[in-house]
Amino acid sequence: MLKHLRVLIHEHIMLPITASNAPVAQLSWGVAVGMFVGLTPTMGVQMYLAAMIWAVSRYILQFPFNLPVAVALVWITNPITVVPIYYVFLATGSLLLQNGEALNYAHFAESFERIAALESAWDSIVEGTRFLLVDLGWPMVVGGLAYAIPGAILGYFLTFRLVTRHRRQKALAANMGYEQWQAINEVMH
Repeated sequence: MLKHLRVLIHEHIMLPITASNAPVAQLSWGVAVGMFVGLTPTMGVQMYLAAMIWAVSRYILQFPFNLPVAVALVWITNPITVVPIYYVFLATGSLLLQNGEALNYAHFAESFERIAALESAWDSIVEGTRFLLVDLGWPMVVGGLAYAIPGAILGYFLTFRLVTRHRRQKALAANMGYEQWQAINEVMH
């Protein structure tokens, strides 16, 4: 299982980054945006969010980043990892907001029983949505941001360092200076 996971990470995350000819900063920003969006409780719309951020960044702010890398990184949360990651978001957010009640099983069960006991199906839907989005949603959003912000920052600097080192090794292997290798190989997007 771990070997399979390593192969997936290598093929779907590392290779697109190291094989890309995009400037290092664009790759690093792609990782940062992908990590940030991937570590927010927005599963189901994460690729769309990354694409919208890219469009605003590229066409309005004139600050492009590597979209394929960003989209690859949002898959940190996927159908296999979403439950444990979102639980950590909820627990962290509840701790930060001092809202331990959201994690209390008795409160959770009581809330669902109360919602299910409502006479109107519409009232149950409205109250259930409110419970999930407000009572559980805010702690989950705050908890997600507690990981998304440092994850994006760490992702940017780690990617910048590793890709630069990888490209310096490629330049050395080609018997040329790094700046010369960049001028020949890097393509602005």
